[in-house]
Amino acid sequence: SSWPSQFMARAGPAGIKRRPAGKSQSNLAKAIACAIVLLMTGIAIEQSPSSLAKWIGFAAMCLGMFMAILDIQIVITSLPVIEGALRIGPERMSWIQTSYLIAEVIAIPLTGLLTRVFSLRWLFAGAILVFTVASIGCAASTGFASLIAARVVQGLAGGVLIPLVFSAIFLLFRRGFEQTVATSMGGVLAVLAPALGPITGGLLTESFSWHWLFLINVGPGLLTLIAGVAFLPRDRPNLGLLRHLDWLSLGLIAVALASLETGLKEGPDTGWLSPAILG
Repeated sequence: SSWPSQFMARAGPAGIKRRPAGKSQSNLAKAIACAIVLLMTGIAIEQSPSSLAKWIGFAAMCLGMFMAILDIQIVITSLPVIEGALRIGPERMSWIQTSYLIAEVIAIPLTGLLTRVFSLRWLFAGAILVFTVASIGCAASTGFASLIAARVVQGLAGGVLIPLVFSAIFLLFRRGFEQTVATSMGGVLAVLAPALGPITGGLLTESFSWHWLFLINVGPGLLTLIAGVAFLPRDRPNLGLLRHLDWLSLGLIAVALASLETGLKEGPDTGWLSPAILG
């Protein structure tokens, strides 16, 4: 038998001590205090951000990117469990991953424009907040429609978090050693995340439940939100750019990218020369 069962057999019911309620309250108070200190530290360096502050903010962005890439693959090994839990037909299960990818593909080309409009700091804060809330929505889903809707929102936010890191490399750091180190950090995490996705998803589902495929983003999401707001440079947004946008063209780009991704998904099943794909 496994070591947990052996431990339970030796300890018995009396051997398990319940954690005092005051302990968890004390830990919560400490966490809130640390968050306040972190924010106040960021406010103190608002006028002249130090090199350390930039690296802390960039590390928070890298963690956000890591979660966004991880969520592409994290559901793969747990699709049968989600299918049974939400009673989704097997022919529709692939859309749990495809909907996320389509939303990401649409958001990625818009990141440069959104950075100019909202600034690096506030775009990251908004994207990681939306990503975290959408992760909670995925975990709270009760059916196929609600899960896909939450995954689309999650993918839109994740599609901003990924290229934003590589934009930050050129916006925050000097050419040479700093940019080399920052690029290495982002590149390693970008390669590591998809490799760890299926393994992490399987472990979470086996040890807890499929809900933790998405709830695992909540803690790091809140941490990176606080660190990003506290330590990233205070650039001023330029909302006036929104008045000059070609909204029709942006909508057509989104439709084209979504159609391309859908065609790549359905092509092997319906045929590459079928009317649905060519149309």
